[in-house]
Amino acid sequence: MLTDSHRDISLKPRILIADDSRIVRATLIKRIEGMFEFREALDGEQAWEMLLIDPSIRVVISDLTMPKLDGYGLLKRIRSSKIARIRNMPVVVVSGSDEQAERDRAKAAGATDLITKGIGTGQLLSRLDILSKLISTQNEFERGLEALVQHVDSGGEHVALQPVEEWEEQAETMRTNAMRQNRNFVVLTACIGLKHIELDAYPALPPPSVVNAIGQLLHRTVRQTDCVARTGDIEFTIATGSIHFDSARNFAERVCRAIAHANLIKDGQMALIASCGVVSISEYAGEAAETEGSLVAMRVVAKERALLGLHNAITGVIGTQEELLLKQGGRLSNIDVNTVAPAQNGEIDLSIDLATLLRWIKEGKEDQVLAHIGKLSTELQPLVDLLLKQYKV
Repeated sequence: MLTDSHRDISLKPRILIADDSRIVRATLIKRIEGMFEFREALDGEQAWEMLLIDPSIRVVISDLTMPKLDGYGLLKRIRSSKIARIRNMPVVVVSGSDEQAERDRAKAAGATDLITKGIGTGQLLSRLDILSKLISTQNEFERGLEALVQHVDSGGEHVALQPVEEWEEQAETMRTNAMRQNRNFVVLTACIGLKHIELDAYPALPPPSVVNAIGQLLHRTVRQTDCVARTGDIEFTIATGSIHFDSARNFAERVCRAIAHANLIKDGQMALIASCGVVSISEYAGEAAETEGSLVAMRVVAKERALLGLHNAITGVIGTQEELLLKQGGRLSNIDVNTVAPAQNGEIDLSIDLATLLRWIKEGKEDQVLAHIGKLSTELQPLVDLLLKQYKV
């Protein structure tokens, strides 16, 4: 889903492998050492210490059964960390079972992905390549969008996206190959809109320079094996194969949030909405895969889901469950609504980093910052305590 490492990244991403088995660690290292740097931890406690001192770690691969601190305990610490870098870290758990119950339990504990010990090298490298870049995608996307909007506004040249006809031909080949090889195939459709923060207004068209910049950055971001096209005035569609569905969702989520949080709209009362409809060939089985799971049908479903999210002013990913909930009149938790959506338990989504909150303060967006004041207080408390101690206030 993301740019190939040899094109944009000169240094190898660093992976932390936590497993008490020397044989398992050695096997994983042998598979990844040509593409990634690595660090080893003998148990969860050692892995936690390494995460605290090494900010270059991009992904954690962890066994579930380890001494001192097991994989679930390590996940709990990571997901509850006050340090955003650690809290948002992609974590892949290694299991001897690929049963759905095990996968669901790991996901509920906060795992980004689950792999079995017998996973193929190619599939392992592909998943790690995607995950290692997810952690930086949002910030890089924000900065890239802001620069590209300025470039487009100043009359700079831009690369033309793939024509829809070519996209359809390439995407259909990808879908056919995926079905024949029993692999996954995903269609993502992103719709962009503008909404007035103080009024319950219908999403309006964003400036052309913003839409063009989003297309340019998507073109640079997707893998060479994937394809992206502009399929409407405010609509982009991506086809990607050989990818775990959770990884596709994570990528789409970070892109949506990056679009909404980037400083692209000078009017402080307007907010960008980026809603992405996601549909996977794995949603269909048997004969339905050839009809309901055809490329045309998948595009229709992805667009309908994206528009459903857009019309509800939701920045985030709309899949099967979200679509069902919205059509029943429900509300979504942990998804931005006008970039400040409270979860059902009253908590605010914590994926917005401190830098974004501080930028909003400078831009006069106090209302948006106040919605995240709990997170801001948590992040700044250690600094405040240090200052009070230093100056004995």
